[in-house]
Amino acid sequence: MKARNLSAILVSGMLMLGTSAFAQQGQGKMGQEKGWRQGETTCMGIPNLSADQQTKIDALKLTHQKEMLVFKNQMGELKAKQRTLTTTDKADIKAINANIDEITKFKNQMMKKQAQHRQDVRALLNDEQKIWFDTHAGKKGGHKGMGMHRGEGKGKGMRDGNGRSAQCINAPVAQ
Repeated sequence: MKARNLSAILVSGMLMLGTSAFAQQGQGKMGQEKGWRQGETTCMGIPNLSADQQTKIDALKLTHQKEMLVFKNQMGELKAKQRTLTTTDKADIKAINANIDEITKFKNQMMKKQAQHRQDVRALLNDEQKIWFDTHAGKKGGHKGMGMHRGEGKGKGMRDGNGRSAQCINAPVAQ
């Protein structure tokens, strides 16, 4: 009986170790994947970017990330306030609704800033690059179910399905 329990524990342990090793495969490769400033592509994978285009896109990206970080921090505070408001014994529905209005106001502003950023990047591209950008940039495929990307926990992976980082255009600063 003891030998049987010991065998079950060993098998379980080996399965956990194997699963853990598999789950960690690929970590620590941010910036090393194909398409990250290799040859004539960038982290976004846009083909044939000139050095001038890349410099301008990098500057736009940095400005956008700084703006999004401010929004993200404000949203975090509002969501924490919402949790507090909705979990008290005597919840104030007017305060809850007012906080919801604030959250939607910030989401609206974030979406508008993201749309403007995409258009600013598009303005730097030629027609061939725009087609690629419009059909590829900002897509978040692969690793569905991995969760916890930027704290959202809704299965949005960190790659675009082709092994590239999906954080290049629309994403706020990664944690």
